[in-house]
Amino acid sequence: MRLLDPIDLYCERTTALLWAEPVNALSNLGFLLAAWLLLSGMDARTPRDLRALAWLIALVGVGSLLFHTVGQVWTSTLDVGFIAAFVILYLQRALVRLHGWHDPAALVAVSGMLLMSIGIAYAGKAPALNGTEIYLGPWLTLVALALSCRQHAAGRWLRLAAVLFAGSIVLRSADLALCEAFPLGTHFGWHLVNAVVLWSCVRALLAADGTTS
Repeated sequence: MRLLDPIDLYCERTTALLWAEPVNALSNLGFLLAAWLLLSGMDARTPRDLRALAWLIALVGVGSLLFHTVGQVWTSTLDVGFIAAFVILYLQRALVRLHGWHDPAALVAVSGMLLMSIGIAYAGKAPALNGTEIYLGPWLTLVALALSCRQHAAGRWLRLAAVLFAGSIVLRSADLALCEAFPLGTHFGWHLVNAVVLWSCVRALLAADGTTS
């Protein structure tokens, strides 16, 4: 596919026009709000990796906003790229901060998670999932982090994130299946719930750092 080729993946988009997915596009403001809430509570003493994660949430929102307005291959690549960057950095920092892993070991674990995610995506490919199978690996990883975390406050945030992420996966998967009954689709719910998921994930690391509870 060429970078400027159009992509139509969700119920709300019925044409290739710029503003064909207004609800899907505007629901990305949830990511920007989540990033703002996190950054507004940070200062110069906040570790750089935690600030970077907050900024990445904003970039996830920008990438997805671009994709749901300019529905083309290049914006889809940008959208997925920012999500992948957050997932990779978050897992690496969570293993270091919550479990005391050294950086090299954490990077090996991140590589394993990526391979697992790709394997699940290919093995579990099904029309009913609507492409959501690529997110099953990160969800399973989040569940593992939540169950293995021994820090009470951080574990509470991670468990909340894992439950919400499961719900957002259902919303993303159901979008096309519900088009006839609900033409707006449910993809906007994926954005709004995941904004809370990412916010909760960073709150877990802030709690572990002692910045918040």
